[in-house]
Amino acid sequence: ARSDRVVHAVGGSLVLQAPAYAAVRAAIDAFVAPGPPLAVEVGFDHGINLLAHARHFPGWRWLGVELRRHRVAAVADNAPPNCFALRLDGRTLFAAVLPPGRVQRVDILFPTPVVKAGHAIFTAAFVADLARCVADHGVVRIVTDVPALDAVVCRLFAAWTPVAPPPRTVDLSRRERVCLRDGVPFVERAFRPAAGG
Repeated sequence: ARSDRVVHAVGGSLVLQAPAYAAVRAAIDAFVAPGPPLAVEVGFDHGINLLAHARHFPGWRWLGVELRRHRVAAVADNAPPNCFALRLDGRTLFAAVLPPGRVQRVDILFPTPVVKAGHAIFTAAFVADLARCVADHGVVRIVTDVPALDAVVCRLFAAWTPVAPPPRTVDLSRRERVCLRDGVPFVERAFRPAAGG
């Protein structure tokens, strides 16, 4: 059963239900309404991946969530019409905002490892929310340079189907450039919801 509450969500998982956020929620609902395919980037950092993909794939809608206010403002100022930058916890987005089966693609690139378990994005609850929101033919793409985090991902997505990563632009994210410069290995994984899952 769906629960709109996410324990430890930054800003509170019910923030968009507050009257003060009615206009924001309406704008989000309009953006994710049925129509062009929808991609979501969780934690878009400097927005290099998000903006490049929005420009390269104009037939898609690209929704990015990030917690740092200044990063959201910077991306929003440069976003094409098919791109929406939002300051929101990604866990809240999937638990309480997105309609079932609406998302065709999710990018989670180099998520920051956390010390407190309650702040981790990769949990069984989050993966269940992804499974509900991602279309049967959709894909979740995850990139990390942290082996321990990759092990968690492989465990949590064990019931999903590994697939080839979705198309991407040639633009490298800031972290990808750093890893390549410093010789830090990273792994890219992509999963599709299990049939009938």
